[in-house]
Amino acid sequence: MNWIVQYIRNLSGREKSVIVLGLIGAIAIIVYGSVAAPLVDRYINLDRVIMQKESQYRDILQLKGEYSALRKEYTELEKAASKTKEGFSPLTFMEGVSIQAKIKDKVVSMKPMLSPAGGDFRESSIEVKIERVVLEQIMRYLHLTESSDYPLRVKTLHLKSRYDDPGLMDASVVVSFYERAK
Repeated sequence: MNWIVQYIRNLSGREKSVIVLGLIGAIAIIVYGSVAAPLVDRYINLDRVIMQKESQYRDILQLKGEYSALRKEYTELEKAASKTKEGFSPLTFMEGVSIQAKIKDKVVSMKPMLSPAGGDFRESSIEVKIERVVLEQIMRYLHLTESSDYPLRVKTLHLKSRYDDPGLMDASVVVSFYERAK
């Protein structure tokens, strides 16, 4: 230790200033490395976590909205299915709709399709093929189907112009019907 003190006494003022500045710089680097840098890293990590949590919160709010919409749809489905009278036949009803829409003679086929039962409700579908109709007739048919008191919904609709008469169309309509699973 004595030799260090002796060495420092032999240094000029300028050399002592450089050593003091070097020690201050070294202490500053040590303080930054052991105190300030971890605090800055922690702050950056917390800021990143906050952004992730805000994103997750927005996702949860979106899922809440989707859940509410699905819950409302389920309630409406349940309500509509409860209105359905025992012995209701969607095939007979669709035949009646075709008579009301004045296209009974243009209905080529009505093919029922059953979906596997799942949960409280079962979805049944009827594929209706219609030929040589004008747009107004098919629109009336769809409107009568959709506006019924029963839980009937048009699931798919395919329209195709006829080659022999471009003013007429062929249509394929899939109407789905929900009922309580037995």
